[in-house]
Amino acid sequence: MNTSPSILVALSGGVDSSVAALLLKQQGYVVTGVTFRLWKASESLAEEGIIRAQRVCDKLQIRHLVIDLRQLFEERIVKNFVDEYLQGATPNPCVNCNRQIKWMQLRQIAEQENIDWIATGHYARIGKDSSTGRYQLLKAADQSKDQSYALWRLTQQDLARTVFPLGELSKPKVKQLATEAGLIQGTLRESQDICFLPDNDYRKFLAEYAGSRIQAIGKGEILMTDGKVVGQHAGFYNFTIGQRKGFKRGFKERLYVKSLEPAKNRVVIAPRAELAAQGMIIKEVNFVSLPESSEFAGEVKIRYGGQAVRGQGRRIDQERFVLRFETPQFAVCPGQSAVVYENERLLLGGVIESAIE
Repeated sequence: MNTSPSILVALSGGVDSSVAALLLKQQGYVVTGVTFRLWKASESLAEEGIIRAQRVCDKLQIRHLVIDLRQLFEERIVKNFVDEYLQGATPNPCVNCNRQIKWMQLRQIAEQENIDWIATGHYARIGKDSSTGRYQLLKAADQSKDQSYALWRLTQQDLARTVFPLGELSKPKVKQLATEAGLIQGTLRESQDICFLPDNDYRKFLAEYAGSRIQAIGKGEILMTDGKVVGQHAGFYNFTIGQRKGFKRGFKERLYVKSLEPAKNRVVIAPRAELAAQGMIIKEVNFVSLPESSEFAGEVKIRYGGQAVRGQGRRIDQERFVLRFETPQFAVCPGQSAVVYENERLLLGGVIESAIE
């Protein structure tokens, strides 16, 4: 009877998840790979991923499951993405997918198959506070590839079952391991940012997926913060906070999108200095490494590739917190994720509701 621990690995067919499966097999786990079908409009890309994942499983001599989640993914992730954009927000679908689709499904399948652990190819680490017993979500050793920002919605129950095999490795090392093991045939393929946007063109996607809603919006005004109309645009959804292009005319100084007014189909622009925020209101807050609290402090990131800045937060009602920066931040975007770190620990995360000027 095999007494080795069993583990379920999410396999996209890319380099990272393939090496994660390899390392777990080498560490003595009984590994099962699972690939999710997520988006119906990317059939050729999805099939390529499934074929690559199957080849990895064949090479490693492990079982491979393929689960169709296209309807669930559209209902929970894609429709939310479209609705948020058409309400003037800038959503982060990958953060929502990690919790609502990937981890939920991984844990469910693991329960059904009587598998002990679950794993992904994310660059992050998990620790445990010996004094409180609370699981800690930590940055990856290779901080240039760290993906903990996108994992802030994970719960203690998720972290308790999860293994991140790549947490201590650098990207070059992962590529080296993949090549040496012969896991990837042809070009080493990287996972794209948003799986249902193959060219990362959200405007094109909105026009194709929600064409009638887009057409109903029509043209609108571009105006300054004092209300002066300075131009026209083809629809507010073509703009995001902080954008400084697409105005179809030149100005004497550089101007940026300060806010969107979806109900009136208006875009408000201003000089860069007027986009500096002293803080923000965040909602849907999930306490990760930090036990739930009415106050907190740490290093705040308001976008994946952004620099962290010191900040303090406090609860203002049951749903929301106010978080103030020690240094004003440019272009705080409603809908994006804000996370708070203390050194390597991801303390908590939330969705930006609004900026505080």
